[in-house]
Amino acid sequence: MLQFAGDYPCFLPASASTLRHHRYDNDGKELLHKPRALHSLQVGVMPHVRVHTNHGRWNGREAGEADSQTACQEMENVLKFDGNWNAAAVAVVAMDVSSSSKMAGLEGWALPGVSCPSVSEERGERGAAERGVLAKLKGMQSWLRLWPTVSTKEVFVTIQDSLRHHYVWEGWGMSLCWWANFAGGLPKQDMDSVLDLLFDHAKGLGLNIVRYNIGGGSNPAFDTNMRPFADIPGFRPGGPSTPYDWTADERQRNVLLGAMERGVTVTEAFSNSPPFWMTISGSVTGNIGWGKDNLHPNYYDAFVDYLTTIVKHFEEAWGIHFDTINPFNEPVEGWWNIDRRKKSQEGCNFSIPTISKVLLSLQKSLDEQNISTKISALDSWSQNTCQVLLRMEEDCLKAIHQVNVHTYVNSPTREEDAQRQKVKQRMSLLGKKLWMSEYGPLNWVGEELDVALAVGKHITLDLNDLQPSAWCYWQALEVSGSSWGLLTAPFSYDKKPFVVSLRKQYFVMMHFTRWIRPGFQIFDIASLKDTLVIASNLSGSSLVLVGTNTSNCNKDIRVDLSNLASGLVGTSIQVALFRTSAVENHVELPILYFDSPILFVRLALKSITTMLIS
Repeated sequence: MLQFAGDYPCFLPASASTLRHHRYDNDGKELLHKPRALHSLQVGVMPHVRVHTNHGRWNGREAGEADSQTACQEMENVLKFDGNWNAAAVAVVAMDVSSSSKMAGLEGWALPGVSCPSVSEERGERGAAERGVLAKLKGMQSWLRLWPTVSTKEVFVTIQDSLRHHYVWEGWGMSLCWWANFAGGLPKQDMDSVLDLLFDHAKGLGLNIVRYNIGGGSNPAFDTNMRPFADIPGFRPGGPSTPYDWTADERQRNVLLGAMERGVTVTEAFSNSPPFWMTISGSVTGNIGWGKDNLHPNYYDAFVDYLTTIVKHFEEAWGIHFDTINPFNEPVEGWWNIDRRKKSQEGCNFSIPTISKVLLSLQKSLDEQNISTKISALDSWSQNTCQVLLRMEEDCLKAIHQVNVHTYVNSPTREEDAQRQKVKQRMSLLGKKLWMSEYGPLNWVGEELDVALAVGKHITLDLNDLQPSAWCYWQALEVSGSSWGLLTAPFSYDKKPFVVSLRKQYFVMMHFTRWIRPGFQIFDIASLKDTLVIASNLSGSSLVLVGTNTSNCNKDIRVDLSNLASGLVGTSIQVALFRTSAVENHVELPILYFDSPILFVRLALKSITTMLIS
């Protein structure tokens, strides 16, 4: 039976909030209705204790006249338990935000007895006020021992983009290579639990796209250094004169079918390498020389026939229709070379002339067999894609229905290497649909949270700068200790019970995949393109904002949503919040309420927050 390591259930939305919002009339009597506007301010990093005050209606006094001693006493009462200080307790203060605020919308942060710093420009660092309640907290340093982690700097930003241009979202997905070759062999109960975490919208990420790997089939006498479960079985292992083996690759097929049962609606088939007997080197791991073609010229048409036969059989035998077929994976990057010194995987170099021949042959084969599957290509790194497309003839470009790119960069500090806007402009000229079809934290090192938030920032840049219609992760499940997997587990059928660990990256992905759904509109935003994603449903009745803050400063954002959702103008706006941080995993926060579509949001340091606006 599968077990979960860590606080697995904590990402589930609470059935009822344990936090109570208070408001009072002029006589000090509590009013039991929703406050006019609420904002959550985190002054620490461990949200075990929350205090709620309202400076706008605090015992009938106005904001600047509120009784700071009362506020401090309330704070102290919560931070003390049975007369002793709770060293793990940190306050989160929910306060009324005045609709007349003009200080970039942030004067409402003036808690009783705390002066808010003046803001002379829309973006800049400001020291946190150290009077009143915050001073009281700082005086507790000897007990809390948490003050050094409290941010004393903040960045204030106003979003000024017109937010008029948008594109339609097709969905989120992942490759089944290679983890499905392992997970599909687990006991059904364990496999189902993993699939629920990835593809079920209510129980997990709700991914709706799957990329199925058509295995070439390794050479048993030669490819002896494959990484665990990377030796994807081929369907014709015996050579050109032998029949297809349709019992092959059952484990990956089990996962594909299970994913479709959970709501996957878009499927793509792709090849990493032709069968070993079609290659020049006799190996599915590459050629001997750097960047040299490995598909033998005698087998161009045989390779295409291999792909189309499999696509056709999957639909006829198992009812699996592949929307697209991609015969390549990183074909021009040059690194698919035989290397016995390390664990290997399937991969094949293709020159541009060979790519063109395969594409034309594939289109002809699909047409002749009346197969409706479209061609996708090239699954190259984004910085190489434009160069390849520019060197292809017009008839080859016409054969490509969808362009797939990988936005890998060698470091989180080199995001510009992906050349996202250049690719987007080229796709616009060609009129091609664009996918970001593969990504993972390549060569990234650091704390688990830092890597996960860098992934969130990367997704944000892809959606704002590249603007693909779909975004797919590479390895969902990895061996324990890997930084790639959203989930990690021992890749062994002998480990009982089977234990899965949910990584921070899993929860970061959830902030996007669970809430930005297929058919949503994603808006073009330039001013915070590495921080904020803004999306809405087609009717504009609900909005989703996902904010990623990788810095050591809180980021406070003011954004006018009136251009995005006319239905929200003139109504009371409700904002549901979910956050992942060092101590939170997609945790539900107190609901906020606003009178107008001018939204004020705090992105806590080193966190990712999803805002659901309705």
